Amino acid sequence: MAVFFGHYDATIDAKRRLAIPAAIREQIVPAEDGENFIVIIGPEKRLWMYPDRYYRLLLGKMKKSALPSRDVHKLGLMFSLGQVLKHDAQGRVVLSEETMKLADVSGDVTLASSDDHVEIWAAEAWKRHVEQNLANYGEMLYEAADRLNSQEKPS
Repeated sequence: MAVFFGHYDATIDAKRRLAIPAAIREQIVPAEDGENFIVIIGPEKRLWMYPDRYYRLLLGKMKKSALPSRDVHKLGLMFSLGQVLKHDAQGRVVLSEETMKLADVSGDVTLASSDDHVEIWAAEAWKRHVEQNLANYGEMLYEAADRLNSQEKPS
């Protein structure tokens, strides 16, 4: 399972191409995670980019029956708005015009790692997010450590 670290400045050019930095591509194990990406519209209308094979495994865990459940049916929009992104030799992918409009991204973007996926943020929105949340960052780390420590204690 790929786990991503770091954030990277990038640009979506006039042909809707986005170069995925080598530093991101190198964090993927192709035999396990896949070689391409699947992009979906995530919460807050940001683009979430997953390694394709890994994402298909996640989806397989959700679908347990040939007949659709109500919960899986509700996720239909996620499938129809998703897009498979195959990168070229330079690591560039092409985003659909509709995907870019729905997520309100173009031009300068930031690719921000978020555990098992990479989020595509408008560059200015990313800067605001960091500024707004950096003041609470230390407290967030302490809370995470407390949760981990409470899980490790035998009951």
